[in-house]
Amino acid sequence: MPRWPEDSRRRLVDAATALFAEQGFAATTVDEIAASAGVTARTFFRHFRDKEEVLFAEDDTLLPVLVASITESPHGLSAEQHMHHVLASLADRLEPQRAAMRQRQRVIETDVALAGRELAKQVRWQQAIAEALRGRGFAPADAELLAAIGFALFRGAMLSWMSDEIGPPLRERVLAALPRVRSVLDATAG
Repeated sequence: MPRWPEDSRRRLVDAATALFAEQGFAATTVDEIAASAGVTARTFFRHFRDKEEVLFAEDDTLLPVLVASITESPHGLSAEQHMHHVLASLADRLEPQRAAMRQRQRVIETDVALAGRELAKQVRWQQAIAEALRGRGFAPADAELLAAIGFALFRGAMLSWMSDEIGPPLRERVLAALPRVRSVLDATAG
């Protein structure tokens, strides 16, 4: 039997999120998280720098997947087709995590430092996406604009998806949002 079970990281994330939701982020200690996950505080610190990092554990795996989706997408796609491909792939990956993501978002919204970290993550992701788009041949200004639009579109669809218990899947929301962006750009102010 391994000294640190392979699922320790996942158990720590689940325990922390549940405890944060139950008793608040500030009131939850690393020792409580570790005990709830059935590991020691030392094991906690093998996986995470601090308790804040637990909420952002998926960032390390999702961003490379997103960037790979851009760099490995078929050649000759239009900007909209790229957005369709990349955002639909990300939506499919997140779909099974709806309840956990909802709970995580509620915790983040209760703490200013966590909200700040979430915003910093968004900026970092948007920069990485723009860089990947430049690597695919988009002009720098276009890559920045596409990354910003794609990020805003996905975030809006994701927040709607997380707040809705039974509504359509994230992929449907994302793909429905793409034409809305076009129609808003074409709209004339009343």
